[in-house]
Amino acid sequence: MPVNKRQRAKKTVEQELEEMNQMDEYLKTQVRSFQFRINCKFKNKKQKDLFNTIMENRITFCSGAAGTGKTLVSLMAGLDCLKDPARNIGQIVLTKPVVEIGKSLGAMPGDLTEKTLSYFTHFYDNLIKIIGSYQTKYLKENGFIKETVLNFVRGSTFGQYTSDGRPVGSFCIFDESQNCTVTEMKTFISRMGENSKMVILGDVDQIDLRLQRGERCGLEDALERFRGIGGVGYVEFTEDEIVRDPFLIEIMKRYKER
Repeated sequence: MPVNKRQRAKKTVEQELEEMNQMDEYLKTQVRSFQFRINCKFKNKKQKDLFNTIMENRITFCSGAAGTGKTLVSLMAGLDCLKDPARNIGQIVLTKPVVEIGKSLGAMPGDLTEKTLSYFTHFYDNLIKIIGSYQTKYLKENGFIKETVLNFVRGSTFGQYTSDGRPVGSFCIFDESQNCTVTEMKTFISRMGENSKMVILGDVDQIDLRLQRGERCGLEDALERFRGIGGVGYVEFTEDEIVRDPFLIEIMKRYKER
């Protein structure tokens, strides 16, 4: 009996859905069978506290001095969630405000990716420390790690769905959040999808954003606004917990005094 056009079209759609399901399962199998070579360990109790707080909450705020390992520990937690099937995380999303320190460098050459590449370098430097350059490249090229510019997150949702409608969460790391406005912080947090996690990092002593008199940055506002809500965790680092270089501890304390 000949197959009519409608039946052929239906068959094609069913085949495409089946192929999408197979690809979903293939990618999950690939990333979870891929052996991360973890080179980093916690250097103090506060870093371990941050890791555990991230794992136990949907949103984690972490503030404190530069050099305490906030970004590195957050990436370790993200990789751990990506690896664990029970966490149902399909992607690590990296973002930060595009704010220059001091004088403007003017218009940067290249397309959007080239213009913003330097803003995400520190993420990839830390990833290479944790899992090596080959594994970092593998995860990025296969879409398991991606960066997004804060200015363009409106209208997006951090999270994915499989072809049969099952939600797969994203692990979102928002670094240097002291350089976002209250509106930008609200926009970012409101992008959270099902099963997703957010880690929001910053140091209110290093604000490069030009604020009006009496205006607070998005991080300061959020720390006060969300404190005490279930599913929201908070960790604060001090200068004494700097791990980058012991000499930096005294330097940062002197800046804190003035």
